[in-house]
Amino acid sequence: MPSDTGMVATSDLALKALEALGPRVKAFHSAVATAEEEIRGYVTHRRGISEHRAERSLAELGPFAVGRIDPERFAALLVDVDDLTPDAEGVMERAEQILAEFSVDTDFHLVLVPKGGDLRDAVKEALNHVGQVFGASRAVELARSGLFDPDQHSLFLSALPFRKWNREERHLAPPLVVDLDAEDLIPAGLGEFLDGVVKIVLVVKGPTTPAPLARLITPGTYVVQTADPADLAGLARSSHPGVALLFDAVRAEQARFVHDPDAGAAPWKRLTVSHIPEQPEVGRGRRAPTWLEELAHLEALARKPAGGLDLGAVEGEPAAAETKPADQLAAWLLSQTDLAGT
Repeated sequence: MPSDTGMVATSDLALKALEALGPRVKAFHSAVATAEEEIRGYVTHRRGISEHRAERSLAELGPFAVGRIDPERFAALLVDVDDLTPDAEGVMERAEQILAEFSVDTDFHLVLVPKGGDLRDAVKEALNHVGQVFGASRAVELARSGLFDPDQHSLFLSALPFRKWNREERHLAPPLVVDLDAEDLIPAGLGEFLDGVVKIVLVVKGPTTPAPLARLITPGTYVVQTADPADLAGLARSSHPGVALLFDAVRAEQARFVHDPDAGAAPWKRLTVSHIPEQPEVGRGRRAPTWLEELAHLEALARKPAGGLDLGAVEGEPAAAETKPADQLAAWLLSQTDLAGT
């Protein structure tokens, strides 16, 4: 990555996290390599046609043209609609270079937030850097059709901001592993990047609050807090965007859980909590710290509804019994109502 986007993460835990995301890494590099080969083949083919046309033109002009007429410029007058102009060929050669670099490089997957740095900005810059791949692909399509305008489309041969990625590009996004200190862990700003199948793993050094990722749990987002890199396998397989927090050690004060969007319709079905710390008592008149709200939010999502009511059945999943969902809901409401005084 360029020096202004942060240093490359090199911790052993970060490398293990990237290894756990192997399927996603492989899928991205395979797609980039295929695109690069296609562009190289196309440029080589068109260049061969142009050279053949120049030789043919020289032969047709005869000895009189030798030293007097440039055969390549003369052949350009006879260019076919599907031929590349020199400018378009230059665009495609630059795009091929960009794709060739990304097809073999893996450093861009690893990001280090310097001490005191901004997590959101580091992820944003890393994704923008990767955007060169998608920008190059767009530039190729424009060059092929003769629509590439240097004044308007030069952006495509540099960093393409994540906010300009389309749906297909966000579904091909490569995973990122971010190394950072616990005091710089402010994950709330990552929500804007959790789209398509973007995967972000935060490798944190030092103790954190109990459930810093709880606020990022949404029905369509895979969320993990763990100290075991093997728990990232589900994140790698998931067809949803996801974020993981990988602790550098197992600590009693840190919650460990997995939120899998495909595990069920109801929140408590999607959320598996393997460890949750106890909430400390807060003195009267004192304001509870923000992280207590995150822990309470996590507990609320994981809590199975009272009365044995399976809300998943109401949301569309089949009920365990033959009773219709509407009748089951009505029965539960009646069981919670005191009718003694009526």
